[in-house]
Amino acid sequence: MQWKSLCVVVGVVGMGWGEAVASERAANEARACAPGAVYKVKDILPPDAPFPSPWRPVPDWLTNVQGTLYFAADLYMGHSVLWRSDGSATGTVPVKDFLATGQGYRDLSWLSAVGSQLFFALNDPPSGTELWVSDGTGEGTRLVRDIEPGTASSELSSLGPAGSYLTFVRTTVPQRALELWRSDGTAEGTYRLMDFGSQTSLEMSSLPVAGNRLFILSDEVNGTRLWRTDGTVEGTLLVKRLDAGRVDIPRGVAMMSAMGLGVFSFGDGSITEIWRTDGTSAGTVRVDSLGGRVRLLGIVGSHAYVASLAPDARHVRLSRLLLAGGGKEVVATLPNRYASEPGSEPYVQASEVAGGNLYLSVAIGAPSGPAPREVALWVTDGTPQGTLELNRGLNTSDETFPELFDTGRGTLVFSGSDDTTGQVVWVTDGTLEGTGPVADFSSGAGSWPEDFTRVGDTIFFRAGSDVRADALWAMPATVACDLQARPPR
Repeated sequence: MQWKSLCVVVGVVGMGWGEAVASERAANEARACAPGAVYKVKDILPPDAPFPSPWRPVPDWLTNVQGTLYFAADLYMGHSVLWRSDGSATGTVPVKDFLATGQGYRDLSWLSAVGSQLFFALNDPPSGTELWVSDGTGEGTRLVRDIEPGTASSELSSLGPAGSYLTFVRTTVPQRALELWRSDGTAEGTYRLMDFGSQTSLEMSSLPVAGNRLFILSDEVNGTRLWRTDGTVEGTLLVKRLDAGRVDIPRGVAMMSAMGLGVFSFGDGSITEIWRTDGTSAGTVRVDSLGGRVRLLGIVGSHAYVASLAPDARHVRLSRLLLAGGGKEVVATLPNRYASEPGSEPYVQASEVAGGNLYLSVAIGAPSGPAPREVALWVTDGTPQGTLELNRGLNTSDETFPELFDTGRGTLVFSGSDDTTGQVVWVTDGTLEGTGPVADFSSGAGSWPEDFTRVGDTIFFRAGSDVRADALWAMPATVACDLQARPPR
């Protein structure tokens, strides 16, 4: 069986609805939210440092460790620095400076919090790239274990917590075997849990359910299987065989969890299967099998939402499935105002659940490609009348997708624009009236905010600075649109 990468497409209903939504959206773009909510925490890039690569931005890997923000600055032929921040300029300080060692990067990455410890990967010349840990002090930032002895590097990925342990995947060189490891932050407590061999592929998304990490493995001999681990040898076990054949998980279809339940999808030939699991064999069941390519979007209440191509291949149909089983119902077919033009295939880039609503970014293809001609933010509450276009100015880059971030306060923040600003922070409560830019702190040129991370009641993010390159910025998680009128244009 083969299942290629999935691009889900979006569409057009009647012109009356589309025109009404466009009119309301235009009126909405005349509003702005209260100024002053966004503030710069600190410029991170040193004045004499080279500009960072777009693939290794600074600051990067923003991570919450029990109420303190940590992040990385990894510069080519420069210092790599682990930072922490309490949200103030004076409280944003280096934890440890890893000096330059010649050409290349130190590969400071994969920041992952487990309790009060911060784990990360780092390339240090005596040991190569290996696992490190920090307690927030320079003295307490150290190598955990030289897994691949000597200067050779370990290939580490998929770092994440399982109970009170860090779990991660190591790929051996040159055999390319997949191994599951755990660590408690000590050399003695860092060891292999399972060797899956060199013929196995792993979907790197993992699913936290009931203190476990769930993940899917696939190979030609054993088929497609759901595994779980709690970070112990005895707690690492096969949950269920899902399919007798090898299945390639579609890119962009993440495993999702809510209220102690996980939901995932995979392709079986021309069929997409939607499953739910509580981490046990008996509690892992197929919810539905759907024809064609279907993308899992999110879980809202007792439903899983999916997107699929309409028969005309110019629209996407939003549907929802009862997690208890019992079939699906169509929510809406999204308008596509370019449907009659060449190369106008739309697709879903990202989705997020916030405040009981499902949000999704929808891109419309362009004949010249690969960059889309337009990307819009949509919301649905599960009804046709509650399915609305909120913003038509999301990032149209062909290299990155717009980030949609749940504030945890019933709203969603995202990077958007209109005809008066570049890319800046917007907030929405799922209504046209409650959607607007939080602040334009870029003099109209756009600040390109990204990597939103919540720490307590503060949301941190990376965005452009008026000094040099990007800086660390912040705003309250309770930010909302107050519908203040903008000054005349």
